[in-house]
Amino acid sequence: MRVLALSYHHLPHHLKPFFLYFATFPEDEQISVNKLVNLWVAEVDFKIKEKADVNLKVAKGFRREEYAEQCLTDLIDRSLVFIHHLTFDRKIKACRMHDLIRKLCLREANNSNFVNVITEDRISCEQTRHFSTERWISVQSEQFSFVANQLATVNYNKVQSILLFTRNPSNSRIMQELVRVKFLQILELASPTLDAFPSCLVDLSLLRYLTLNFNSSINDHDINVPPSIARLQSLYTLVLKFPKYYEIFKMSQLRNLCLDRINMVPHKYEGTLHNMQCLSGLNPLYCDYQFTLHIPRLRKLLICGNQQDYIQSNKETRLHNLLYFFQLEELKFYGIPHSVLPPPKAFPENLKKLALTNTCLNLEDLRILGKLPKLEALKLKFASSSYIGTEWEVAEEGFPQLKFLLLNRLNIKYWRASSDQFPCLERLFLEECMNMDSVPEDFAEITTLQLIDIRMCKESVVNSAKKIQQDVEDNYGSSIEVHFRYIL
Repeated sequence: MRVLALSYHHLPHHLKPFFLYFATFPEDEQISVNKLVNLWVAEVDFKIKEKADVNLKVAKGFRREEYAEQCLTDLIDRSLVFIHHLTFDRKIKACRMHDLIRKLCLREANNSNFVNVITEDRISCEQTRHFSTERWISVQSEQFSFVANQLATVNYNKVQSILLFTRNPSNSRIMQELVRVKFLQILELASPTLDAFPSCLVDLSLLRYLTLNFNSSINDHDINVPPSIARLQSLYTLVLKFPKYYEIFKMSQLRNLCLDRINMVPHKYEGTLHNMQCLSGLNPLYCDYQFTLHIPRLRKLLICGNQQDYIQSNKETRLHNLLYFFQLEELKFYGIPHSVLPPPKAFPENLKKLALTNTCLNLEDLRILGKLPKLEALKLKFASSSYIGTEWEVAEEGFPQLKFLLLNRLNIKYWRASSDQFPCLERLFLEECMNMDSVPEDFAEITTLQLIDIRMCKESVVNSAKKIQQDVEDNYGSSIEVHFRYIL
């Protein structure tokens, strides 16, 4: 522990609060990087004394999110946090702490009065008396009565952040205690058991981060989000599952909005969300020109709809308005059917990452994707690939800038492609492509190729990947990795 303690004490001063923040999460928690970054950004410029440093970074062109991501990377490079899961394009999706390092983190957070971590195996009165500054509260218990009792002991004039890791955060006693914390800025209700929108929360006017997860058995039409939610003018991040309606454009500070169902966006725009960076859950029917004008700096977008929504939006050329998201870099479609994709010129010119999940594309759709000039990462998860047929012959222009490709349930038999059509490919993932015969043998000529990852495919696909691996070693003296599992 003494050696580990040196690792903490030798940290640059600006990194220490970021390290200590991990004490707010339960043991063995797989921490979503998106959630972590959004929490840090919402913590009043990370709630550290070096706010000038943060503002300097932002002034030099760094977004707050980029600064937070860099701080996480620095902690990982120092082996204080480890990567739990990478995305297919090598972005960090989830991270964790080793047990010993977490003990160090808890000890240092406790010694510095950084956070009050309340668990059932610690004596609550000792915890409460020890903390002279109770700005951060993390309650980790499955017993809602314990949680309510502990919240009743905190100093309501000091607490600014509360993270609840409990089974029933919507319990009336818990809500009664929460609404008394008038200076609350961060509220994370991690358990997905809410049955109704807690209207009392709209009185917490200083909230900058709010996550509400509703019970998955509740029909979204039975959940009423009151118009008074627009009082939360300081919100940076709002995560709502299954909301029916809310007045989004009145929340001028909003940076992240996450909706996990097909949701309605109001027709009337009463303001402009200049700070909005990420929007998840937009219905394709509401992707109109006026909408793009009111979210001018959007960088990440998930469009989610059923087949009829997409067909109707295609008739009205709604998706052609994607062009006007000038800063959009990441775009995801969920449930998009074949022959609905807009033409190449309708896509944002700076688009680098595209994901289509539960999709049914045809060959013409794939040709459209190949014409996106800056596309570097492509994820295709098929609900059905019957519209492609048994053979995919890649168009001559191919995918000239593509570095990362993931194909899931592409049930063709023959994949005809050359190295010239994927000249920059670095990582190839094939998942559940059960009818595929082989990886194109000419991929041995792709000088940038580093990895072929195969899951639930035929043994012949693995053999073809191994042959590419051997050819690269024999012909160029270099190597690529071949990973495979659950082979048919």
